[in-house]
Amino acid sequence: MKLKKILQNIFKKTFQNLFKVIYGQIKILDNKSEFNFKKYNIEKINISGQVFTVNKNIYEIDNARVFTDLVEHVAIIKDNFILPKISYQQIKGELKDTSYNKVLFSGTNRMKKKIKGKVLSLLQGASGNNYFHFMFDIVPKILLLEKMNLLKQIDFFLVPDIQNWQKTILSNFGISEKQLLDSNKFRHIEAEKIYALDHPWYIKGIVQDEIANVPNWIILSLREKFLDYSKKFPITDKIFIDRSDSIYNHCKLINNKEIMDYLSKNNFKSYQISKLDFFEQIYLFKNAKIIIGPHGAAFTNIIFSNPGLKIVELIPRTHSSIKCEKFSNLLNFNYSRVNLDLIEDLDKNVIGDIEIPILNLEKILKKIL
Repeated sequence: MKLKKILQNIFKKTFQNLFKVIYGQIKILDNKSEFNFKKYNIEKINISGQVFTVNKNIYEIDNARVFTDLVEHVAIIKDNFILPKISYQQIKGELKDTSYNKVLFSGTNRMKKKIKGKVLSLLQGASGNNYFHFMFDIVPKILLLEKMNLLKQIDFFLVPDIQNWQKTILSNFGISEKQLLDSNKFRHIEAEKIYALDHPWYIKGIVQDEIANVPNWIILSLREKFLDYSKKFPITDKIFIDRSDSIYNHCKLINNKEIMDYLSKNNFKSYQISKLDFFEQIYLFKNAKIIIGPHGAAFTNIIFSNPGLKIVELIPRTHSSIKCEKFSNLLNFNYSRVNLDLIEDLDKNVIGDIEIPILNLEKILKKIL
């Protein structure tokens, strides 16, 4: 095994060095140097008659490159120098400065694909595939370009892992599927012009801690953009979010079936949110009066709900997320956080890591019904 590891490292290093010969060593500028690029500042935007301070920048770089490892690093490169601020390196959940970017050490070890036209980079590692992060990190950038009447200048959009729900959301901006460049296939590109934006809210530290700083303009602009696109279908106004369809085991209820059976007797209906069309999700949350469920990306959709909504979020006691609380304070929801102990050392065949006894849930229902 030791010999195998040594040979793997030799191959990896040889592979990296080969691409450094092909594309050159990536460097970081000193503090006295500057890139030659255009920068447009968006100071304020109007949302339904309210003016909000944004103070974000759009960057336009001629003949530049974008490279991603799909997980933690995105590098925007001009003349073999990495561009700070809009390059991205989130290592083990913590945002780092440009000096930590992988390309400075490993190079751009993928064949480069040349794109004729103007490309907007919407990449930020693996988190862009998550529904919450797509809605709150990526879509706001498109909203800003739309507000500035710059969206039609873009020929292609470099996005993380194209899913059908992403296509549906982007279609509302007039962005067609043929304009989408999937980062799985386009990990290293060069284009006549690369556009990128400052991150709308995540500028330091651990992402869960920074959610508290999500600006109100993002929440309200998402409501303004999508609320009227809801698609009617038969629903109830008391819903339970069934998270059993998630590919992840965290924040799943061990007694999920028991909870669903109990709630159904109290006129609740269970929904696997990922199985619904985006417009159906909007309709479901817009018409909900009570929502109960384990913490997860599906709760992102409460931004489409109406004041007075009652929310019961079942969440591990140690989880730092305050997403639902923040949204509830802005949109006048009645929010309850139910902290549950994280259950560890379970049999690997057991689905879930949290549990709420029926008696505890019964007490909660008596308070909110």
